[in-house]
Amino acid sequence: MALTSVKQRIVLCHPDTESLCSAIAKRWLVRAQGHHQECEVRDLYADGFDPVLKSNEQPGKQGYAPLEANLAELEVLKALDVLVFVYPIWFGSPPAMLKGYFERVVGCGNVVNTPGHTKPLAGVRLVSICTSGARGVWLAEKGVTGALHTIFDQYVSEAFGSKKTYRLHLDSIDERTDDFFIRTRLADVDQFADQVCADAYGDVRGLSPS
Repeated sequence: MALTSVKQRIVLCHPDTESLCSAIAKRWLVRAQGHHQECEVRDLYADGFDPVLKSNEQPGKQGYAPLEANLAELEVLKALDVLVFVYPIWFGSPPAMLKGYFERVVGCGNVVNTPGHTKPLAGVRLVSICTSGARGVWLAEKGVTGALHTIFDQYVSEAFGSKKTYRLHLDSIDERTDDFFIRTRLADVDQFADQVCADAYGDVRGLSPS
């Protein structure tokens, strides 16, 4: 089987093209392609994604009529091996744009826990990479770290399915952060990407234990 049978998508959620999140997305893209895996970036802000769920987009409601573009994008997600979310932690949570992406795209046409319900990301490795200005220890003390784990690694994984979840948090990042520290954290991203790429390749070759 060809190496390019592994398919990845990065969903970037940050308005600043010069942000660390943007650098992470670019870094992951290069790393995945270096492993000869198909990968593309979906930049929600640059693409002008509308996160506002419309009344006729609620699954199970009368008059349900989701946007065709969102249905098409969901089909792309279903065919992935790896789905990577890159976002900052603002006021203790991801940007509202990202929640809108889950509501309008990932959850498009899905009524959780109903007869015949098929989890759209059942065969996908789900990756979450977040950045924060605050230290990880402080965020953990405030319950933010645990909340993100509950939402992404447990609820999203159970509601939408996932083969496995991965998480990387790059903390203490602000305008004063020196270049050496940034390079060190991006090197962490490289190692993290290598791990996920290897796991995904093991899947398509029938070699991965998880």
